Amino acid sequence: MREDSAEFEDGIIIQEFRKGFKLGDRLLRPSMVKVSAGPGPAKPEQEAPQEQVNTEISEDSKENEGGTEAESA
Repeated sequence: MREDSAEFEDGIIIQEFRKGFKLGDRLLRPSMVKVSAGPGPAKPEQEAPQEQVNTEISEDSKENEGGTEAESA
C-alpha cells in the first residue's frame, strides 16, 4: 500500500500490517507494509472543483423549482 505523507520521504515504510518470515535464504511469507509516496498534491487545487460542483447543483435545484411551478399553474 502507498500513502501520501508530508512527514516521510518517498519509499520509507510507514506501517507494518503483517510481519514477514525467512528461513535461511528462502522467503516463507512476505510482509505487508504501507510505504510513503512523498508529499501529495496541494489541497487548494482540490477544493476548487468542489465549489464548482456545488454551484452546478444549486443551479439545477433552481431549474427544478421553476419547472414545478409552471407545471402546477
